[in-house]
Amino acid sequence: MSILAGLAGLAAGLAVWLPAEPARACGGFFCDVVNNQPIPVDQTGENILFAIDEAAGTVEAHIQIQYTGDPLKFGWVIPVTAVPEFAVGSELLFTNLLAATVPTYSFTFASDCSDNDRPEFGCAADAASDGGGQALSGGGFETDSGGDTGGLEVVKREVVGPFQIVVLKGGTADEVWQWLDAAGYYQDPAAAPIMQEYLDEGFYFVAAKLIHGTGVEELQPIVMTYEGTTPCVPLRLTAIAATPHMGVRVFGLGHARYAPSNYRHVEINDVTIDWTTNADNYSDVVQQAIDAPGSDGHGFVTEYAGASSVVSTTGVFSPAWNAETFVDAAPVNSGFSIVDALESQGLVDCSLGTCSYLHPQILPLLRTYLPAPPGIPEDEFYRDMASYEELIDLEVWSGASFATELQERVIDPGKRAVDLLNRWPYLSRLLTIISPEEMTVDPEFIQNADLGDVSNSRQGVQQVPCAGSNRMLMPDGRGVLLQPGGQWPEFGESMPFARRVEQIAPAGAPQLIQDFDPAIVASLKASNARFDYDDGDGLSCALRRGSWSAALGLGVVFAFAWRGRRRRVV
Repeated sequence: MSILAGLAGLAAGLAVWLPAEPARACGGFFCDVVNNQPIPVDQTGENILFAIDEAAGTVEAHIQIQYTGDPLKFGWVIPVTAVPEFAVGSELLFTNLLAATVPTYSFTFASDCSDNDRPEFGCAADAASDGGGQALSGGGFETDSGGDTGGLEVVKREVVGPFQIVVLKGGTADEVWQWLDAAGYYQDPAAAPIMQEYLDEGFYFVAAKLIHGTGVEELQPIVMTYEGTTPCVPLRLTAIAATPHMGVRVFGLGHARYAPSNYRHVEINDVTIDWTTNADNYSDVVQQAIDAPGSDGHGFVTEYAGASSVVSTTGVFSPAWNAETFVDAAPVNSGFSIVDALESQGLVDCSLGTCSYLHPQILPLLRTYLPAPPGIPEDEFYRDMASYEELIDLEVWSGASFATELQERVIDPGKRAVDLLNRWPYLSRLLTIISPEEMTVDPEFIQNADLGDVSNSRQGVQQVPCAGSNRMLMPDGRGVLLQPGGQWPEFGESMPFARRVEQIAPAGAPQLIQDFDPAIVASLKASNARFDYDDGDGLSCALRRGSWSAALGLGVVFAFAWRGRRRRVV
């Protein structure tokens, strides 16, 4: 059995129906209380980054955490098959990963061409102008309660950034349940049998809360490093709190392309993407493709595979960041404030009349150690701390503590993220959209050096013929005739959403499970036959070219406006 990484948000709410208590956290991930009863907050999507180090025999998992509820109710319980080493991760790393690899669908215009004899193909003409592109949308312990009972053992306790973490080993689901109850975690009865499955398979459980007094704005990704070479997402327990059609996005860093080993790999049919409406049906296409025969709800699509150098490190880390500056510093010294020092290091920018905090942890740190005096607007205070020097609460300020947290929350995570990108040359981005009833198997991932790259930029050509409908020439050479009004055609049930379903091993080419190409060709040919017409207006090609030149001019304007509206998968 492979070693399973602990992944934030991918555990279900382990909640028993108990009265609400202010200090209780929800077991699993995300909790809320309605009518004095705890319920798990819906998990609507997850982003996870793995890095496999074969030489060391370890997997490093970075888990992005998103939570906006009561910090006292934040709780996280996750199954793992080894005791991990924990660290704080970088939120900006995920921001830049998502931005660099988001799938985009764009097209150029082409005109003044003769129709091709093959109806499934379009005119092979030069591009006239950019037709627009669209990106797709597709964080000391309070108690030692819960004394170990029976075979249950607490094997690790640790404070990591804003989290207090406990690792539990052995016992039964009932014993884990009792420990979590005593430690203030709500639980869900539906999770008990799933917990027992993990325990029977030798898993540990990681339980985490926020340190008392920590706000949810201080949530950061968690990094877990554990023994093994096979990353895995524990979806079985996720089903308790997951929403229908939940997106799970996996990033993989290493020397080769990542692929699912016990799930299918699915290639979507780009003909079903509506290129004319910003590809706003992308998520639906992915979901339908993963549900295709041969995948049956257990599949991943590859959104990007290629060089990791595409990910910008801007804002993630800077050599100018120096925590030592603040160890012995006063809040204000000869008119030079802590905010001024942060600005000199590129962590704050107050040059435009208001302060921008260029790292998500800077403002929480300032609020903790240099809160604005009562009655003084926060931004006004931080912009001009020297004017309010006499009002600063010196009992709250600690230069040494501020420096320590700056190092642990900002500098170390940023450097680790940059080092990770520099170390591993290859990056993969995979997506599944899955519902709770389908979360019966925990997906595992391997690397395969025999697989090719996958670009996240899909570009077609919208061809403007002398007569008849416009045609979108797809990157794979297929041509789609648009409706007379320029809308994407409706294909009906005959058009598959998946092009291929494959099984991928650690080496060699994918094994073909389902090939939908014949059905795609037949459906596309039938669709194109509906719109291949001549309006009979008698205009010559030369006159029609003149009218289309004006239209293309407008198209260029529209294209550049469209390109600016890039929607991201989150």
